[in-house]
Amino acid sequence: MQKRTINESISIDSNKSRTLIKNESTFTDNIGNYAITNCFGSIENTLENMYFACDNKDQNRDTYISMGKRKKGSTLDRTIGQTDIMDGTGFWKNLIGFTCTYAIEYVDDVLFVPGKCKSSIN
Repeated sequence: MQKRTINESISIDSNKSRTLIKNESTFTDNIGNYAITNCFGSIENTLENMYFACDNKDQNRDTYISMGKRKKGSTLDRTIGQTDIMDGTGFWKNLIGFTCTYAIEYVDDVLFVPGKCKSSIN
């Protein structure tokens, strides 16, 4: 489960805006890991071009830093994006440089985030 907090938004003109966001969330992946995460980022326009950085801690207290992006979401609040593992400890240290795909489903301001990482251990 994820809690979305929109910090600030500004309209650039009638068709453009920029929003700074903070997300506090949980996620699961395709190999059974689950974690809590804190992300900071920005969104251009409505659900377009989102870029973010996250600090993550899994069920074993191993941590990792990820940088992500999401391209062109939909008005149905469903979107798919990618995140790259930039640094990590324990289990995640071996996955530095890997790219993970995630899908987000919104229900009100709560987000559900399953993910899948490309690796030889899948």
